[in-house]
Amino acid sequence: MTQRPRSGQRGWQRFGLRARVSAAFAAGAALLSAALATVTFAVTDHYLLARQLQNAVHETYADARVVHRDLLRGGPNIGGVLSSLTAPEGTAAYLYQDREWYSAAIAFGYGPRTSRPAGVPRALVDLVRTGQPARQEAIVGNEPVVTVGVPLDSVGADFFEVYSLAQLSHNLQLLAWVLFGCAAATSAGGLVVGRWASARLVRPLQEIADVAAAIAGGELGTRLPSGGGPEIAVLSASFNEMVGALEERIKRDARFASDVSHELRSPLTTIQAGIEVLRSAEASLPPDARSALELLSAEVSRFSAMVQDLLEMSRFDAGSPGLDFEELRVDELVASTVSAYTASAVPVIVEPGATDMWALADRRRLQRVLVNLLDNATAYGGGAVAVRVERRSDPAPSGEAAVVVEDAGPGVPARERSAIFERFYRGAAAGRRGASTGTGLGLALVAEHVKAHGGRIEVADRPGGGARFVVHLPLSAVPQPPPPEHGQRAAEDTPPEPPNAHAGAPAGVSGQG
Repeated sequence: MTQRPRSGQRGWQRFGLRARVSAAFAAGAALLSAALATVTFAVTDHYLLARQLQNAVHETYADARVVHRDLLRGGPNIGGVLSSLTAPEGTAAYLYQDREWYSAAIAFGYGPRTSRPAGVPRALVDLVRTGQPARQEAIVGNEPVVTVGVPLDSVGADFFEVYSLAQLSHNLQLLAWVLFGCAAATSAGGLVVGRWASARLVRPLQEIADVAAAIAGGELGTRLPSGGGPEIAVLSASFNEMVGALEERIKRDARFASDVSHELRSPLTTIQAGIEVLRSAEASLPPDARSALELLSAEVSRFSAMVQDLLEMSRFDAGSPGLDFEELRVDELVASTVSAYTASAVPVIVEPGATDMWALADRRRLQRVLVNLLDNATAYGGGAVAVRVERRSDPAPSGEAAVVVEDAGPGVPARERSAIFERFYRGAAAGRRGASTGTGLGLALVAEHVKAHGGRIEVADRPGGGARFVVHLPLSAVPQPPPPEHGQRAAEDTPPEPPNAHAGAPAGVSGQG
């Protein structure tokens, strides 16, 4: 049982391989750089903070010894003792004695105060008063600080120093921005490397896709270049070997069809001559024999048409259709061909702007295209109701002509619209002998002729019912040639071959040529 991909997988697979590889490189680089940046910041933060706290503790103990010594000697007043300390910038020293606070800071005020300084937390004061040195971090005026307290039991006081951590916080913020920038640059670098690597990865696949498309388009001589690494070399060799076998098989089948068709022409000629002899004595034959002669004549004519179509197909398969290109005016060619085929029973409608369109084409092959489409409409669409000539602006550089053959039949089911141009396709009529006099090659030849002219053919529903076969032909940007001489015009106006010289389409649905 085939497992259906999850919706997330389908969404991811909507992007091309190169985009997915590039995104994977970028995501990997982003994750790696983010992890390295996080670890680097955490280690640096821990180290610098620990170093700052350690320095604060050492500095506080050193200053506490100086204050303790001066107070024991009965030196100057407490403010003078505190002012004699050489504390770093952003550091404040306080002494707590007899429920009064002393400081050398001007902002604190001269003389003792009973209010606790803002940088000294109450919990720290209570802990130091028990005789235990301690430290505590806090936020004072939106700035981080660390306060270290040391008890001076012999003089009945406690010493506190408040150190600012603002510079450390600023440095850590700067480091965070630097690491973020490095991570972003690494991610961008991963994306660039991913694009480069994906280009090298996708290039062989693109070459394979291009070669496969060329082979599908009929260029069977196309091969993959050798090289590209051991893996690609093995793939190229296997692919080229497969294409070579396919080309040989197609050529062998084409030669077989061509040889059989050529070999059948001689006995067919003999049989047709014998039928003509019997026809000369048809009046003396009994009714049953005359009926058998009619059936034999119809089947031989159909068989002869099939042989002719097979020979035509074999020339396309061999790559030598033998086209005789010339500049043709599309609307005039369509009008003359339809008129010769239907004796003006089918209207030819030239849309505004569709006159004076010139195409580089083979006159006989384009006439054959129109005749086969009209045959198809007669056999399976109740007859053609209109032939239109339109001008399209895209996709050809000079625009394109659209020749539309409309019928009033049942139409072509959507599931069969591509299959009807395959050889011997008969659709719903397959297996019903006598359902059609066609060979199953009519629309296949139409598709081959149009493709040889650089065009395309499609079938759609006709408004109001029926089918619309649309032949798209690229136009050539050439000026209108001067009027030809009388003899040349007479040669160019040669009517197309009669309809019964060409096989129709397989029976079953409208348009299955």
